[in-house]
Amino acid sequence: MKTILFSISLTLISLAGFGQNKDVDNIFSKFDGKNGVVSVNVNKDMMNLAAQMDSADFKAKDLFSQITKIRVLAFDKATSEDKVAFEGLAKALPVKDYKELMAVRDKGMDVKMLLKENGGRISEFLLVVTGGDHPALVSITGNIDPKLLGHLASCMPMQGFEQLKKLDKK
Repeated sequence: MKTILFSISLTLISLAGFGQNKDVDNIFSKFDGKNGVVSVNVNKDMMNLAAQMDSADFKAKDLFSQITKIRVLAFDKATSEDKVAFEGLAKALPVKDYKELMAVRDKGMDVKMLLKENGGRISEFLLVVTGGDHPALVSITGNIDPKLLGHLASCMPMQGFEQLKKLDKK
């Protein structure tokens, strides 16, 4: 009986860790709480609350109900050492595990939009900004309908997300 319970526990722990991206988690944990770094964590409960709000925007309600977590790291007045460390970690992300939606390189700044799909749905969306004065990382996880991804730009007015509006038209 103990062997069966141990096996079940081990399986559940393995499955819980399978869906998480440890590289992204490491970046967030390394810089969370550092001076000059803004860290935002929005969990499923907040997304459910946003989905229940009185609104005529049904796409937003659907989108919010499909998101389990939003995390944002934005470097504003961080030390140059922190920015260099972030960029090293960001460039080491396993981009081969993602589908690249878009990459923009302009004046020393690189912006990448990446996503992971699972069964035709988006399980993770990353916006990675390196170079320039304000590196950033946005991670959105859930079970998201790809048709709603373009609507994310309207719901989250952040630099770079305006390019997602083009996806909504497809």
